[in-house]
Amino acid sequence: MTVYLDKKFINLLSPQLDKFGWQRATLANCRCPLCGDSKKNPNKKRGFFYERSGRYYYKCHNCGAAMSLSRLLEQVSPALHSEFRVEWLKEKNGNSNVSGITSTGVNEKLQKVSMKSEALTGVCKITSLDKCHHARAYLESRMLPEEKMDELFYTDDFGSVAKQINKKIHLEKEPRIVIPFHDESGNIIGVQGRSLSKNGLRYITIKADGHERLFYNLHKVDVNKTIYVTEGPFDSMFLPNAIAMVGASKSVRLPENLSNSNVVFVMDNEPRSIEIVNMLRGLIDDGQTVFIPDRLEHKDINEMILSGNNSDNIVEYIDDHSYTGILAQAAMSQWERTSERWGI
Repeated sequence: MTVYLDKKFINLLSPQLDKFGWQRATLANCRCPLCGDSKKNPNKKRGFFYERSGRYYYKCHNCGAAMSLSRLLEQVSPALHSEFRVEWLKEKNGNSNVSGITSTGVNEKLQKVSMKSEALTGVCKITSLDKCHHARAYLESRMLPEEKMDELFYTDDFGSVAKQINKKIHLEKEPRIVIPFHDESGNIIGVQGRSLSKNGLRYITIKADGHERLFYNLHKVDVNKTIYVTEGPFDSMFLPNAIAMVGASKSVRLPENLSNSNVVFVMDNEPRSIEIVNMLRGLIDDGQTVFIPDRLEHKDINEMILSGNNSDNIVEYIDDHSYTGILAQAAMSQWERTSERWGI
């Protein structure tokens, strides 16, 4: 089963990998997340996942990196690596059972959710659930705006929902909050499932074949106004005209329709995270505008909301602490020094 586990986590990592795709059953490739691959040719992808003796390994023919899947996960996605280790140990010890949350009273509310040419079945709107339902109660505890919760769904069987997006994905049946991702035309091209259990992966992201990085709320954003880009969908729901990307990586290519927009990247306030630090540095090198806080104790936008701030105050703070070029580099250096002093 180890080869199945490896392949499962390659698929879970894939939304963070530029131009990822399976070439055949045991070979996949992408632009290298370690070196960024070719600077001149954005279509070159010289990072490869390959199977050998029942395990998957990674090799880049640009920078020469060669390692196990576990080692790659540790470098590019520590959160996934932690979950990988847990599942690997469960498999090693012969314990693959993951306790979930049993839900009741939602079957009658399951519906077909259509977005133009795409549709999801076996889901229900969060706002159609009873106030005491664990999925709705969880989102309300995070103080998500009601109109944003109306765009989220719940399912008893996320494995079935995932297969509707990508037939190659095989996941167990489990309850999850479903966050849909759309293209510019409003078609569903991916989903993210948020677990309501303390066990297993907190987030699982599935994307349709032929699509690279997913952006939440892309179909509703106004390209003529300032666009805020957050790490996760929940944070974006507190900001006006915001989108969210899935995962952090050294390079980010925005969708074509945003190429002439005023974009501000709002990453989590985690200066100890190698992923976020590398991403911010990459964005600054690319000439992007980035939000770099000054002595902010909250980890992300949701924490700011929960501490009593409102969206207007947060937007004002972000605008006052957004930088580009040399100013961004100086703010970045100060941010790292301040984080050490304040123990963030």
